[in-house]
Amino acid sequence: MNKQLHRDVWVGVVLLIFCVVVFAVAVQISGQAAYLPIALSILMALCALVITINGLRKTKEQQGQFQYALTVKGSKHAFMFMLFIFIYYLLFRYVSYWVATPVFIIFAQKHLRLKSWWVNLLITALYLIISYFLFVVILKLPIYKVGVLGRYFRIV
Repeated sequence: MNKQLHRDVWVGVVLLIFCVVVFAVAVQISGQAAYLPIALSILMALCALVITINGLRKTKEQQGQFQYALTVKGSKHAFMFMLFIFIYYLLFRYVSYWVATPVFIIFAQKHLRLKSWWVNLLITALYLIISYFLFVVILKLPIYKVGVLGRYFRIV
């Protein structure tokens, strides 16, 4: 009996493997800097475990009979979003966080069909204001060192 597993099982297993790798690298970090990646890898592993369990439940319910119509045309939104993320990376790396982030947020929300421009701009502005005060003013992180335009966002 050749039984297929639901794709959620495969996604969950791949995520679990990824979490193990991240955890293994994180425990090698010295000091308190390891706490965040360790905690995030554990939380992500718990989520991956839930995905895997749900996939096994779906496999049992559907008795391994799945029809996945996975085509390039059907996945165009995922590919577009991957392109947005790549462009965000390039803008972040070569221009600055403070230019790349609002561009990414606005395009991502429009791609995800947020209808109101006012809500889109409000979310973008609030995110930038909160992140500026949190990272630059409170934590004094040198975000201005990233990108060509980053120096214009330096405080001192």
